[in-house]
Parts: sequence; C-alpha cells; structure tokens
Amino acid sequence: MKKLFTISVLCFLLITLNLQGQFAGSPQMAEPGYPYFETKVFSSFDENTGKPVARIYVQIDNSSLTFIKADSGYVADVQIEIILKKKGKDFVFNRSLNKQVFVREYASTTSPEIINTFSNDVPVEAGEYEASIFVRDKNSNKQVNRKTRFKVNRSDHIQEGFALSGLLLSNEFKFDSTGKVVKFSPNLSNSFTSDGKFLLVHFNTYTYDPGDTLLIEYFVRDDRGIIVQHNQYLSHAAERLVKHYIRLNRYYFNRHQYSLEVKVTLGNVQQTSSDQFQFYWRYAPTSVEDLNLALRQLRYIGDMDSIKFYLKAPYTERKEYFFRFWKSQDPNPDTPENELMSEYYRRVNFTNKNFSITGEDGWLTDRGRIYIKFGQPDDIERHPFESGSYPFEIWRYYTLRKTFLFIDRTGFGDYVLHPSYYFVEYE
Repeated sequence: MKKLFTISVLCFLLITLNLQGQFAGSPQMAEPGYPYFETKVFSSFDENTGKPVARIYVQIDNSSLTFIKADSGYVADVQIEIILKKKGKDFVFNRSLNKQVFVREYASTTSPEIINTFSNDVPVEAGEYEASIFVRDKNSNKQVNRKTRFKVNRSDHIQEGFALSGLLLSNEFKFDSTGKVVKFSPNLSNSFTSDGKFLLVHFNTYTYDPGDTLLIEYFVRDDRGIIVQHNQYLSHAAERLVKHYIRLNRYYFNRHQYSLEVKVTLGNVQQTSSDQFQFYWRYAPTSVEDLNLALRQLRYIGDMDSIKFYLKAPYTERKEYFFRFWKSQDPNPDTPENELMSEYYRRVNFTNKNFSITGEDGWLTDRGRIYIKFGQPDDIERHPFESGSYPFEIWRYYTLRKTFLFIDRTGFGDYVLHPSYYFVEYE
C-alpha cells in the first residue's frame, strides 16, 4: 500500500511539476491553461504627497498563459481584478485591469523563464487589509485567485519627519555606467538560487523636510538569529522621496532561511521594515547539512527504512543513494535538471516559508505534508475568526476530487488535519 501510494504521489508530481525546474517557481495546476501567478503587496507612498500607496504586484510566466496566433506572433490576454477590504470598515476597493502579452516566437509561449510583471498603485489609509487578486486567462477562460494580507502602518511624516516603505528583493537588475539602477524586477517569492554575487533590496523613504539626514541601518540574520550582514549609511537628498537599493553579498549566505530588517532613524524617531528570504540549491545539495536535510525530506515519497539506513551511512554512500533515487524518477533524463526533484523540493521550500510554526518546520506540519504531496489547492477557504469554533481551513482539489479540513485548536497557527479526513490522503 505504501509503495502504491508513493507511486501515485510521484505520478501526480509529474503532472503538476513546474517545468522551470526550480522549486522556487510557481506550482502549476493539474490542468493546462490555468494562469497561476505570484503576488505581493509593496507598501509605499505617493511621490508628491507622501500619502500611503499599496502597490499590487502580479507575476505570471509564459508557461502559465494561453497564447493564440496573431499576425506577427502570439498573444495572451489577461484580466486582473483587485479587491481590497479594510479590517473594521466596510471599505471595499475594486479595480479591473486588462493586460496583453505578445511574443514573436512560438517557443516563447511555453517558456517558464519569461516572467511577466504587472503592478498597480492603490491609494490606502493606515490599517490592516485583505487583498483578493483574481487573474483570468481570457483565451482559456480559466481563473486563479489568491488572497494576501498586509498592513499599512500609521506614518505621519509631517509629525514624525519621515516614512519608510516595505521591502522588495531581486536577483534581476541592471546598472548603468554610473552605478544607477535602471532595471529592477522584484522576486515575489523571496526564494533564490545560490548563483550570482549578490541580491538587491529596494525600499523607499519619504522625508517631509528634504534637508533632513536619515540614518539607514540594515541587519541580515540567519535562522539561528545570528547576524551575518550589517551595515549603515546616511541618506540626505534634495527630493522628499528617495529610492534606496542595498546590495547583499551572497558570499555570507550558507544556510537556507534568512530575515532582513531595515531600520531608519531621524532624531528620536525610528521606523523598521522587515522580510524573510531563502536560498535553495538548483541541481543537488551542496553540503553535508543540505544532503542530510534533503534525505529526511524524502519521507513522503521514499522508503523510510532506506532513508534511515543511509542517514547513518558514510557521506559518499548517502550522496550516491540520493542521486540514484532521483535518477530513477527523472521524467527527462536528457536534460541536466531533474524537473520532478526540483518540483518536490520547491514544495518543501514553500511549506517552510508559509506553514512553519514555533519549533517545527513547515514541511513537517499537516498542511505542509498535504501541500508537498498534492501541490497547490484549487481553492482554500479560510475561517480565522469564527464565533463558537476554532480557526479552520478547507482545502479543495477539484481535479483530484479531494477535500481536506485543517483545525487550529491552539490559536497559534498550528493547523492539524481533522481525523475525519485522514482517509482522503490515501484514497
């Protein structure tokens, strides 16, 4: 039974794997034509007034879109709908955008390497918000929706003297001959390979009196809380709004999870913005620590007896077992990258970012296990504040005809699978 279930999980991974071959990419739906996308809200401010602005980012790669033949190439039509709801108010903002993606070559229509980034600025007030983003592929008439929460801090730059935006990270950027940033494409997943020399962090400051000098300080901490990078500089410019870019040296990143904190000080006033990011190996584990972790994370599709045996074996034998296991599962041996392996560990990486709780990594939680096995749900129904019941989530996989109920009995985000749904996992 265990072997049959393992085979079924691997087969489903083959259907839903991300052809990009990087497990930091977007999980694909079980059916073609679904415009799966990444989204993020960047809290900033209007360049002229300094009033808060929420910049809604949406990223879709070409392999997630349906292209039709045009006169001189191929065209994909996308409709993006943004709905903002403010906590504690009946305030609802709605905006619909129509975007078009054009490519000349057919090969580009299926390329996961071509990322399309759309953004839209929405004026907001201080408070907590829920953003619902709907993306419809007008050629396939299929739609994907996602929800994200964000907070706009009270920032009276007239009284406090300045305001600080959120943070954006990128590994896609370009400088001109003077060192000025002329291209910056944010990475909305905050997941990066170990390639390259550095990452770029972007944020904005808005100063009521342009003559003031701001002290900018930033800290990068690893998953143990150890500071691995720290620096500071003074910012004084003639403009009220200043765009900042910080280089983070990848030489100092030898672990997976990191947190970034930017601290801005003016006199006795201090504001901070923070975010998290992670690294992943692209083709194979690069250290003993990585290999041991990668082997333990095979528990959902591998034989536990073999995994336990090789975790105690010499390093060379452990490495040989790891490559032997994934070579047997490689859907396309002619390419240097194992797409199935990449998708599997992409899911692991996603769960660590989204489902980790105090004392336990996300891949070990019930939601993490279900996500790793079955991928992104077609629909997630969240009930965080239900009167007379614990917080709960319902995950639906329409194409698989599976539904899972998770309940948080502790109130600390520890969602566990309801016993009545245990059998669904193995159907």
